Amino acid sequence: MAGLTAEQELLLRSAATRARREAEREELDAILGRVDWPTLGELLGQSRLLPTLGPRIVELAGERADPGFRAAAGEAVEAVRRQDALLLLMGQRLEETLRARGVATASLKGPGLGEELYGEAGRRLSSDIDLLVPAEQLSEAAEAAASLGYEEATDPVGEDGLPLLHLAMPHPELPAVELHWRIHWYEERFAQERLLPPPGADGPWRPRPVDQLVALLLYYARDGFSGMRQACDLAAWWDRFGDALPEGELEACLDAYPQLRPAVTAATRVANRMVGLPSERLLNGPRLGGRGRVAIALADPRPYATTQQLYAEIALIDGLLTPRGGLRSYLHRQVAPSAEVIRDHTDKGLGAHVTSRAGYTLRILGRYALALGRLLRIPGTAAPRFAAE
Repeated sequence: MAGLTAEQELLLRSAATRARREAEREELDAILGRVDWPTLGELLGQSRLLPTLGPRIVELAGERADPGFRAAAGEAVEAVRRQDALLLLMGQRLEETLRARGVATASLKGPGLGEELYGEAGRRLSSDIDLLVPAEQLSEAAEAAASLGYEEATDPVGEDGLPLLHLAMPHPELPAVELHWRIHWYEERFAQERLLPPPGADGPWRPRPVDQLVALLLYYARDGFSGMRQACDLAAWWDRFGDALPEGELEACLDAYPQLRPAVTAATRVANRMVGLPSERLLNGPRLGGRGRVAIALADPRPYATTQQLYAEIALIDGLLTPRGGLRSYLHRQVAPSAEVIRDHTDKGLGAHVTSRAGYTLRILGRYALALGRLLRIPGTAAPRFAAE
């Protein structure tokens, strides 16, 4: 906690699991006595965590909570509830349209996950609709979404006809939809086998808690451990399901999907450091090698100097956690992508207007060097960042 402001320290401590918050109650009380409430509200707003952590901090502070902060937290929750209502309505309509065409589907993240983890609507900010569909029916799912007014996706696709992760389809008036066939670069079976409802499933269906945990850990690793939102979700998951998780169940899942082990192991260790997810209880398999330890050291959710550096470090962590046999795919995905991907990154402001593959590769390697140089300058692991990317 050295070098952090009172507001940053309060964000970090309040995001933790219930067990860690209870163990650190004296420290929390001391911080609450010296926090600047307007600064705290601004920090939580920048981090997109005001509806998630604001009510929790108000509860921790009791009568000491600033009235303005209390009101802002309540307003943030109400705003997210209104957004959630629209997302749920459109998500349900999309799912019904897909199922009517015989396309199996499952909601990823979104309002349903927020209510499940935090116990009430409005606590987890979402801006679009994420749906998982079978890989072989992705095109059919896109046609179904188009029938509801969604525009054609522009995501680059490979020779197999599949995008890297999803097809993102905007709408001129409604929240965008992302049609996923997987949730992480390293997996092709996990999402299809564990996160989609099985054939013949009738009525509401949710994945097993351990599969939901793996998905949350994969999201965290895929985003390069940036920000604190994913870490908050993992802490909330543990508070909700952790006590009932059978010992060894996470290890059994990783044995079934060994290519996920580096990413899940690193995410579990980072979440232990950030929010108290009990990694030693969850994991007892092989430890991470040198590449994995560097990835953990790079975990730093504070804001970066530029968006390009943020995405470069996410890409570097991706490389460090790439499973055996995945190097070629990683290089093609992150270091020397196709001209179509480079144009897509440039359009999104991620490529700094580099148009050639050689120029892109040199620039990304230079940003990798900046990231690794930061580790050499800072003893031990990096201090946590707090604002959203």
